[in-house]
This record gives sequence, structure tokens and C-alpha cells, in this order.
Amino acid sequence: MSEEEAIDKKRITAPNILFATCIVVAIQLVALFITYENLPTYSYMVSTSGYSYAPLGTSSAGSAGNAIILVLIVFVSTLALVWVLARNMVRSFKVLIFVAISLSAFVLTLVTFDSFSYKFVPEAYQLPLDVAVSSLVVALIGITIFVKNYPWLSTAVLAFVGAEVGSFFASTLPPITALVLPVVFSAYDVYAVFRGPLKQLIGIGGGIALNGMSIKAGEFTLGLGDIVFYTMLPSLALFYLTPLISVSTIVVIDAGVVVTLYLLGRKKVLPGLPIPMILGVLLLTAFFV
Repeated sequence: MSEEEAIDKKRITAPNILFATCIVVAIQLVALFITYENLPTYSYMVSTSGYSYAPLGTSSAGSAGNAIILVLIVFVSTLALVWVLARNMVRSFKVLIFVAISLSAFVLTLVTFDSFSYKFVPEAYQLPLDVAVSSLVVALIGITIFVKNYPWLSTAVLAFVGAEVGSFFASTLPPITALVLPVVFSAYDVYAVFRGPLKQLIGIGGGIALNGMSIKAGEFTLGLGDIVFYTMLPSLALFYLTPLISVSTIVVIDAGVVVTLYLLGRKKVLPGLPIPMILGVLLLTAFFV
């Protein structure tokens, strides 16, 4: 065993895994709170303008096609990032990451905070305050990507954005698409980590590639995409089913997270989606079918 392997194995301890899992649970609870607060807004959005994404319809076949299209978009986008970073265009790489994250962060924070300000803030101050808070989130993302990556700051702000995105997907995607999507992305996650462009991206850029695209959960690094799906399924259960089923979904997903983190003792890098998503989707499928 090399010195590096020995150090890696020291991370795989029960306290470290428990701490990382607690961070995931905290993010999931934040997502549930966001989902609960935004439920009227997202329900109205779906009822008046339709689902946010369903180009091939809402049937089982259409949902599978919808998921595949999204995976292809992610695949092509990652290839583009690999191309940029391989040419040492670090500034351009950071700009692309910042734009992609900050756009969704600004819009979703605007929606989320508006549900709070509507209840507690005089009407004349609601929009300025909503814009100010959303701009602050974007500014913090900018600090993380362009100035200095403070682990606690990047984890807090990116976890919040991931929870917002997970909540949004759960509340505005067709239910079948929301169940198929984690399965398709889990398959892609295996390919991306072991063979695909994500492996190349990390190999070329190292810490630069992870900056703005991952969070620190104690001794472990979790991708932003992992956080989105870890929060999406419990939020889906809360939006369409019951709080009890939502909590049960958190339990089975995080059991999968624990198993995945434990397996890191045998493999230095593992995809974070397959085990948690298989467990979560199987549970929810029993209630939706």
C-alpha cells in the first residue's frame, strides 16, 4: 500500500462517513423547506404554463427520451469544458462555470426568497430585497470561483443552489421524467467517472475542475450533480405524496450514500449516484405506480 492509499483509507471511518451523511441530510432538509415554501408558486406555474421540461411528452417513452436528451446536453457541455481546460484557458473555463451556475442560482433564489418576503416584508420592498439576496448568492459564487475557494463558503452556497435546483426539478418536471432522470443519469455517472469526459476533466484540471462543481462533505467531495439528485427525490415525494414518504426517501437515499462512501475504501473515486438513486427510485416507484 502506498502512502497515498494509506491516507485515503484513513478517511473511510465511521465518524467521517457519519459526518458526511449528516451534511447530506442537512442539505436535503433545506431542499424540503424550499419545496414546501415554493409549492404554491411551482403548482401555479405547472397548472398555467405546463411542465418546465417535457419536449417528448409525459409518457414513459417520452420521459425516457427527455432524460436522454438532458444527458446528451450534459455530455456535450462537459466535452466543451474539457476542450477549454485542455488548452489552458482557465479564465474562460471559470467564466463558463460561473455563468452556468449563477444564472440558475439567481432565478431560483429570486423565486425562493420571494415566497419569504411576500409573507414578512412590505410590498414596496419585496422586489428590491429579492434581487439583493439573489445578487448576493451570485456574488458568493463569484468569490468561490474567481477569488478564493473557501471550502466552508463554497460548500454552503453550492449546497444551497443544489437544493434549489433539486427542488425545482422535483416540482416542475413530469413525475415519470423525474423518476427516470436519476436512473439515466446514474448510468451516465458510471461512464463519466470511469471512462468519460468527467474523468478527463478532473485529470486535466484537478482542483480547478472541481471548483464550483463540487462541495466538501467533511473528508469527502460530492459533485453538485449528486446534491441535485439527492435532494430532488425527497422533494418529489413531498410535492406529490406525503412528508412521511419524503422522509423515508431521505433514509433510503442516505443509506446508499453511506454504502458508496464505505466503498471508497476500495476505490479512490466512485460515482455518487447509482446506489442512492436506485434505492430512492425503487421506493418512490412503489407509490407512483
